[in-house]
Amino acid sequence: MLYSLCFFIVTSASAQSKKIDMKDRFQINKDGSYVTFENSYFGFPLIRGSIKAYAANIFYDPTDIKKTSATIRFGSESISTAHDKRDTTLKSDAFLNSEEFPGMWFIGNDVTITKSGFDLKGTMNIKNINKEITIHVEKPTVMRKAMNLRDMMMMKGKVTISRKAFNIGTSAPQNQMLGDDINIEFHFLCANYTIDYLKSIFNGKGNPVGIVYNEVKTNGIKSGKKKLEALVKDKSYAKNNWMSTLANLGWILMVDGLADEGLEFFNMALKRDPNHFTSLIRMGDGYVIGGHYKKALAHYKKERALPKRAKYTHIPMMIKLLSGKFEMMNMK
Repeated sequence: MLYSLCFFIVTSASAQSKKIDMKDRFQINKDGSYVTFENSYFGFPLIRGSIKAYAANIFYDPTDIKKTSATIRFGSESISTAHDKRDTTLKSDAFLNSEEFPGMWFIGNDVTITKSGFDLKGTMNIKNINKEITIHVEKPTVMRKAMNLRDMMMMKGKVTISRKAFNIGTSAPQNQMLGDDINIEFHFLCANYTIDYLKSIFNGKGNPVGIVYNEVKTNGIKSGKKKLEALVKDKSYAKNNWMSTLANLGWILMVDGLADEGLEFFNMALKRDPNHFTSLIRMGDGYVIGGHYKKALAHYKKERALPKRAKYTHIPMMIKLLSGKFEMMNMK
């Protein structure tokens, strides 16, 4: 849910307006990304592995790097060192306790410019332990409309965390032979959603989303709703998934800056099904783009409380941007 639209958020932390450009909010594309880690044993870097499950929401504007922020989730349950017995040990209570704490989280927005890129300082949460860390990031490359009309960003970075600080493998004497430093490297291929990309999807011949979207753009929301009613009655659309249509109408309209119109279609979907996942997950961004910040914050907090939303990385960052804070506890 990434949108080409500027809007203002008032944060209680600064009591000033903070400009957020949603076209610069990126999410990871797994096809070109990886996360690896390394730890030493008796001083030799012999333990290497990868983290297969990860997700992120990253705000990055190459013209204003100081505004960079990121929320990253690494799945501790997905750690692999290509050694089954060792992997089972690493996921056990003595190390990462993956069953109780399946996610390792980073949230940060404190930026220091460096010669090679920038340092991003923030909070790392592992097993409900919070520690300040700094990720060293090489200057990302942004290519507008390079991925099927979506903007692409390539970001590479590294960070070292203390094994002992997060109580990872500190209980057994034999584990003292492990080095304290865990070195993590990542390469993220990221993309966002632009209005041109969505138009290319929904403006195909006979697509009800494109038909109603263009009607709203040309003649307004009332005319768009009438067009939708006519399509629902049209027998040629008898097999159409109208819940999906409503959610996608809300999406394309708010990406195009028509947030209030988009919210009307989300509300239509939720009136039919109060638990409609796609409408709920996008609605918070719709409130923000429309300038309804209190509703947005309340919506994100409500969504955050749902177990099924616990792994979504955009929600913690938006709560932090709207309220000025986010408590990193009980992270999943």
